[in-house]
Amino acid sequence: MGGIGQLPQQVTIGSLPDDVLLKIFKFFVDAIVDFYYAPEKWRTLVHICRRWRNLAFTSPRHLNLLLLCKPPWRSVKNMLDIWPELPIYLLGWDHPDQEARDDVVAALKLNHRVSRIHLKKTSRLAWETFAPLMQRPFPALTCLWVEPYVPIRNVISRSFLGGSAPCLQDLLLAGFPFPALPELLLSAPNLIHLRYQHIPPSGYISPQAMVTSLSALTRLQSLSLTFLPPEDLPDRAIRISPPHMRTLLPALTSLRYQGVPEYMEDFVAQIDAPLLEGMVITLFHQEVLEVSQLAKFVRRADKLSLLDRAQVTCDDDDISVTLSEKLLLEERVDSKTLELTPACHAQDLRLSYLAQFCASCLPTLSPFESLRIRDSYNFILAPGDVINPDPDPKWLELLCLFNTVKDLRLHKFVASRVAQALRWLPAERITEVLPALENVFISEHEPFGPVMEAISEFADSRQLSGHPVSIYYQEGRGFIKVGS
Repeated sequence: MGGIGQLPQQVTIGSLPDDVLLKIFKFFVDAIVDFYYAPEKWRTLVHICRRWRNLAFTSPRHLNLLLLCKPPWRSVKNMLDIWPELPIYLLGWDHPDQEARDDVVAALKLNHRVSRIHLKKTSRLAWETFAPLMQRPFPALTCLWVEPYVPIRNVISRSFLGGSAPCLQDLLLAGFPFPALPELLLSAPNLIHLRYQHIPPSGYISPQAMVTSLSALTRLQSLSLTFLPPEDLPDRAIRISPPHMRTLLPALTSLRYQGVPEYMEDFVAQIDAPLLEGMVITLFHQEVLEVSQLAKFVRRADKLSLLDRAQVTCDDDDISVTLSEKLLLEERVDSKTLELTPACHAQDLRLSYLAQFCASCLPTLSPFESLRIRDSYNFILAPGDVINPDPDPKWLELLCLFNTVKDLRLHKFVASRVAQALRWLPAERITEVLPALENVFISEHEPFGPVMEAISEFADSRQLSGHPVSIYYQEGRGFIKVGS
């Protein structure tokens, strides 16, 4: 059977019945992936002929037709005079023009028609204008994103959205304190994506209250909770004991968290997410890292137990580990991943913190066969670092945890630090670090140079111990074995 462009000659688009045309229209609208402008691409359809126009406007919800209001370029006042009473998608940036702000106000006043709201880079003054208009119910609202230019101290009140959001599917609040969020979530059973980000101290919600509010969200697929750094460390005396029964989040596949380890521990101790396949965790520094509940939570997620590849990424500000099913070759996160970034200022603390995390969580996962240590584009070497860097024993502390790794891949700059740490291993420890190692791949280094010299000395020591290691250097897009 031919495609839409290959209809039999005796059949014309005009002769197709209404239900078939509607299916074609819906296919056209659904195929548009542009997040911001897809809701108005239906205009192409309604300008073809009067029949198509009438058909589209008699089935607006079937086709998910929306009026895109984008002040100051798309005025809601002008659109109301031209188009039928379609649901409104408000896409607003904080614009200095008063007329643009008036347009946002005009759209928000039509609360019974607003289906999506996306307010980007909202200033404090603009929010003080918009917030009072959002204290009423928005019964048709399915998507709400509010992202201020800088965090706003004004606490969102309990009456936000009238205290109820029955149709809401996607919620993003960034930089706002909203301690009454759990109450709103209990009224939003259709929520699929929840992001409460850059949470100031005044927006704190306890792990227990958050879990209680999530218990009703059986469709929730992605959850992001990111706190701003605390001014004071949390009181360990308020920690709770793990519950006898945990709350099931049956559809959750993605979890992102940034905050203190204690909160993360109390939160994951109370939930089960059997379909979870991606976690991104940023932990603020504590003297002692305790993540035993996180390790148990990871063990309970069946898909995370399949992870067998590891990548450590370094730059001047961060160091992170990403565990995945396949080696990461691009700047992206694989579908099944566990990523951790220690939020510490001192580089040696970050490395030690990362080692503590791996020591707790790695034993709960599959044996790792591949480890890649790479540097980001922001990574800068100190003068003389390539020629004679001081060996950092903390690299050995981290490498000791990957005792099943067969392939070690080292990228350009960070290779010098790892190579020097391996080079000065005492003979009695030469097989204690990376005991299963078989191959080392060095990217962007010549076969002769300080880095290759250091890693070759390590290989010579392994040869003498009866556990040989092959060294490869990069040439073009491939690797050539040293000595071949």
